[in-house]
Amino acid sequence: MENNVREESGLKFQFPENDTVIKFDDTKFYRDYFNKLPNAKGVDFISVDEYKIAFIEVKNCIGDEGNCRWRIAPNNQKRNKTHTSVNVEGRDSLDIEMAQKVAMTIAALIGAKSFGDTKECLCELREYIQFLSKDAFSDNSKKKYVILFLEGDFGGKTRSKKMIMKALQNSINKKLKWINCRVSVVDSDTYNTKLFQIVR
Repeated sequence: MENNVREESGLKFQFPENDTVIKFDDTKFYRDYFNKLPNAKGVDFISVDEYKIAFIEVKNCIGDEGNCRWRIAPNNQKRNKTHTSVNVEGRDSLDIEMAQKVAMTIAALIGAKSFGDTKECLCELREYIQFLSKDAFSDNSKKKYVILFLEGDFGGKTRSKKMIMKALQNSINKKLKWINCRVSVVDSDTYNTKLFQIVR
């Protein structure tokens, strides 16, 4: 199980021992090929086993909530209204970014499959490509998860963090109607421990 610990944004994620997990933007295919696409982006982790695939994005905003508040309002509603010290040009709220990252990750995996065995770097993507390629991908028993892991103290007087996460989840769901998946926005208090665990 120790081998299946991955780190992102100062957080350690421990995945089940039967899962094959990669940090997608660290793969050679992403760096050498997919990254040539302007504005290419992908999720942080892809995790797969015989029965599921999970696309996981991590946003650890602890200590930087003020600069991230505009990102938690769906559909860029607050991008130009909320004070922040970061440059928001070309950036999107988390629901839009998450949907784009999932779409581009899936596109990258399909693109990788088109090369067959002609590129050495594809061996690190093999399990994910196979999961997407099998007829069983359309079987409801094979779960497809999209998870935004959002850490930070975002609750306020008018909206609790739970309400904020629910609004983001609903917006991501709408944007991913083109794929049969289960979307969730979670934090360290609400995540599904069957998919991964936070290591303290």
